[in-house]
Amino acid sequence: MGTSYQSILAVGELAAVRAAVGDAGREAYVTAVGSRRWAVVPREEEESGYAEVDDLAELISTVTGEPAVAFDVFDSSVMSATVYAAGELAHGYVSDRSWVTEYWDDDDNEFWAGFDGTLHPVDGPLPSPGPSGADPAAFVALGVGEVDAERLGAALRGDVPLDDAPRLYAECQHTEILDALGLQPCPLTRPFRHAHLDHVPAPLHLRP
Repeated sequence: MGTSYQSILAVGELAAVRAAVGDAGREAYVTAVGSRRWAVVPREEEESGYAEVDDLAELISTVTGEPAVAFDVFDSSVMSATVYAAGELAHGYVSDRSWVTEYWDDDDNEFWAGFDGTLHPVDGPLPSPGPSGADPAAFVALGVGEVDAERLGAALRGDVPLDDAPRLYAECQHTEILDALGLQPCPLTRPFRHAHLDHVPAPLHLRP
């Protein structure tokens, strides 16, 4: 079984990030991953093991007035990054647009659903393999220091041979994207239940 987790990269002052998490009534770990950059990792739902991050990232970006990114990695197979800026959806990225799963609507019509929520008819062509939204310019402002846009673009495309698989595991690709942004990957690439509590600096545990 592969690796799955959800996390948020927030830009701004810690006080504003904390206020947003408090307003949402969420429990989360918040860890510094760069100058004015924060990993926000909310607790998962007990039954599903999933932590909703899109609404929280949107709220954080509204409160801080800065970008926030919701990351979702599923089963080491696919990842998404949804960028919000001042509370508005600014950019969407999916590492493999051809990844689909079965989906039925309320009228019991069957579709293939992409990881970005796009629906495709079961009797129609599916998108070709590869990423969508792999534009480094949409992510450069999230980094610290001088971001290497070429390296970032390669990471978004999955062109970095970090393992022996035919393509990068999604969590390895996520790590390379964060490395390219000059950020500390560890706090953003673990779920709440597996948070690295010995990380330096230590995670801040926020409770409702």
